[in-house]
Formats: sequence, structure tokens, C-alpha cells
Amino acid sequence: MQSFYPYLEMGLQNFQEYQVCAVTVGMVGDLCRALEDKILPYCDGIMTQLLKDLSSNQLHRSVKPPIFSCLGDITLAIGETFEKYLIYAMPMLQSAAELSAYAVATDDEMLEYTNELRNGILEAFSGILQGFKSCPKTQLLMPHAPHILQFLDRLYNGKDMWVFIL
Repeated sequence: MQSFYPYLEMGLQNFQEYQVCAVTVGMVGDLCRALEDKILPYCDGIMTQLLKDLSSNQLHRSVKPPIFSCLGDITLAIGETFEKYLIYAMPMLQSAAELSAYAVATDDEMLEYTNELRNGILEAFSGILQGFKSCPKTQLLMPHAPHILQFLDRLYNGKDMWVFIL
């Protein structure tokens, strides 16, 4: 992993070739599932780059849903150690959840993207909740519970929610 990490970082920084960035994000999720807590020494760099990617207006929007999902994979891999990233990750998740919950799809492409975004956010919330479930730091998630429940409620009650295009 030590030899591979610089290439992983380059892939996460590749905004111009956003497909490369998307594949690299998927690879981070795969590495988290394979290495579990052995990914920890690389998490600061990975999380820094993923949060930069989420904040970037240069990165193609299609890469952002997998990034959210990847946050859940990281939490599942490192568990309560994800605590130090919560203060950065949760506001981004909450902001994206609010935007996606109230988004109005004007065409099929927007509807598909909105559903992908919602799915990525749900996977992130799920991974974070599961990653903290067996530890004494569960209370760290309590301030975020109203936002998560509000998001779920909006999805459940929305008229255009979860209409998939086949």
C-alpha cells in the first residue's frame, strides 16, 4: 500500500479525467473493505482529498455520489477512529442531503443523478452508523440524528422519490 498510495492520491486529484477519479474512489472503497483498519495510516490523506473533491466545482458531479458512499466504507473499515473526520464529513453530508431531498428533477438525467446522490448519501449514513454501533462514542452521532431522520422522512414522503429509469 505504501508504494501504491501516491498513485491513489493522483487518481483522487484528477479532476480533468473525472472517470479516473471515479474509478479511484471506487478503489478506495474496495481497499477499505479488503484492508479494514490497516487502511488507517492512509486515511488522513484520503479523507483530505475526498473532502476537497466534494467541495470542488471543477470535479464532474457524477463522481460525488460515489465519494459519499466511500465515506461509509471508510467508517466501516476504521470504526470509531472516523471520529476525527466527523466534523468535516457530516456537514457535507447534511448539506448534500438537504439539497437532494428538495431537488426537483426537471428531466430524466437530473432524476437519475438525484437518485444516485441520495443513494450515496444513504450509503454514507449507513456506513457511519454501522461503524460506530459497537463503540462508546455512539453519542457523537446524536447531534446529527435529526438531520438524518429529516432526510429519511423527506425521501419517504416525496412524490418524485425513487423513480428509476429502466
